[in-house]
Amino acid sequence: MAIWVSSDWHCDPDKLKQAVVDWISQGKEGNHRLIGDGDLFDILPWGRKKWEQPASIKQLATLLDGYSFDYVAGNHDPYTIMKKLMAPYSKITVHKRLELEEGGRKYFFTHGHRWAVDWGFLGLRRVAPWIVETMVDITPDLWYRFCRWQGWLASHPTPGASAGKEKERITKLTRIIWAGASDHALKGGCCVVLGHTHTTGRREHGISKQVGFQAYMVDDGNLPDGTYVEITDDARLRFLP
Repeated sequence: MAIWVSSDWHCDPDKLKQAVVDWISQGKEGNHRLIGDGDLFDILPWGRKKWEQPASIKQLATLLDGYSFDYVAGNHDPYTIMKKLMAPYSKITVHKRLELEEGGRKYFFTHGHRWAVDWGFLGLRRVAPWIVETMVDITPDLWYRFCRWQGWLASHPTPGASAGKEKERITKLTRIIWAGASDHALKGGCCVVLGHTHTTGRREHGISKQVGFQAYMVDDGNLPDGTYVEITDDARLRFLP
């Protein structure tokens, strides 16, 4: 048994994407612990009214069929909203973030948007993750509109920007997030597993001659592209067959 982690399904209210169905089915067959690491459902920008009776969430519960599932909230699926939507399903546990210990190692699961803003120039780098998570939780619609206005949403290209400028913008956003995750991991003595950037990545450091290298940050990319993370003795990227 291993821990399987995937994120950024970005499913609409109508149905689950096929990659999600395949991943859950295979995870259940292997008796793996399943963790959804945020942005599984696009509550934003669809709006809450579209999610009053979502068929896709009912499909998830039916597919799990009593199998335990850890749901880490993201910026498209804020914690307070998901707690209410998942309340009828006792085997789906919603978290703001999740900390586990596996094989003697500590793991920190978070969607990753908490590091999407680098406020170091204001001396707020330490509290910025808390500020972002609180804003997403309390005023998600306002935060989403603000991020779109600031150009912080990778899913919304800057009007009039060239392909090269867009790539540069996304690379910068990813670099900021990975830097925040890496800093948290190295200071906390854990491995951070995140999503949000839609870009796979793995940073590692040497432990000893016997152990070799171990990951301290792994970005699972996004499941619709077939990428996820498997944790056994270490956290490694995997691909759906």
